[in-house]
Amino acid sequence: MTTDRYRPGPRPVTSSGTCRIGAKDLNKKRPREIPVYRFDEHNEAYFYWQKARLEGILKGPLDLFHVDAHADMARPSSFRTPLHPSDSDVADSLEYFRTFSRDELSIGNFIYPGVLSGLVKNVHFIYPEWRQFKPKRAVIQIASVFGEGKLIKYPAWLARETHQRSVDKALPDLKTFSYLSHPAGRMPRKRKVILDIDLDYFACRDSVQNNWEYRLEITREQYLNRDAFLSDGTIPFSRLEFSFQQNDQRYSVVISFRKTKDQVHLPDKDEIERDVATLVNTMVERGIKPILITLCRSRISGYCPAEYRSPVEAVLLKKLADAYPIGLVEESSSPSAPSLAGNRR
Repeated sequence: MTTDRYRPGPRPVTSSGTCRIGAKDLNKKRPREIPVYRFDEHNEAYFYWQKARLEGILKGPLDLFHVDAHADMARPSSFRTPLHPSDSDVADSLEYFRTFSRDELSIGNFIYPGVLSGLVKNVHFIYPEWRQFKPKRAVIQIASVFGEGKLIKYPAWLARETHQRSVDKALPDLKTFSYLSHPAGRMPRKRKVILDIDLDYFACRDSVQNNWEYRLEITREQYLNRDAFLSDGTIPFSRLEFSFQQNDQRYSVVISFRKTKDQVHLPDKDEIERDVATLVNTMVERGIKPILITLCRSRISGYCPAEYRSPVEAVLLKKLADAYPIGLVEESSSPSAPSLAGNRR
């Protein structure tokens, strides 16, 4: 992994070349630096939240400020690997959570596991103004059967006080949380939070499936029988397109999604700077204190267009560093291989 550190500017000096340090400087407590974790796809956020917990940065559940063009509130129904490792040694292993994030989570369902793991207390989905969504509010429950962290349930409503014995036995890890979606201007005040930002909040291409395709090698017999395959009456309902190809004695089929109208938000530099300033200034004015910051580039999925990623990230990190004591900036050292399935909205 690579790291960078944002450093404060030089101390003021006198004409003789010595630093001017007063009593207030000596007595002033230096603010704790806020770690920033950068990665390619949003399923990795769960790993970095667990990392912050194991390193003592995240000492208990905090409200999540999820700044994104997508809610990412898809509901996982089950996991092959337990969300709650039973082995205490494994529970303290970063590699366990790295593998879990990569193999079990998608870019649209990582928030619910954060709640069930006791990392996230309440969820604030902060969407950009250009989305024109309507604010929402809900109280949601989540648990796993027998607390094993494998089969996930979303009860309509269970009052623990009323059903204490049955809940403790069947759903011992039951969590109840508030979900709120709103633009930045309606964020609450005076909170310590996990700040989670996707660059597609500022620039987004929703029709990413137009650029996805998969090539599969097939046999010569399958290639010769392609007309029979394409005559299957269910294919038009699949929203998939199939292109059969021959190269010498090798045969393949390219599978792609049916093209849709391109849905994009591609702002100019001035608009990006205004949106970044509005977001960060609003957090400062409302007394929002991030304990850690996770920053997703949406590189593999393509939700943040390639030509926007570096410029937006540079503007955002600079503004955050101007407003908060940003410390170590850590970048994922290995490519993620997330599932891109599911609805991100």
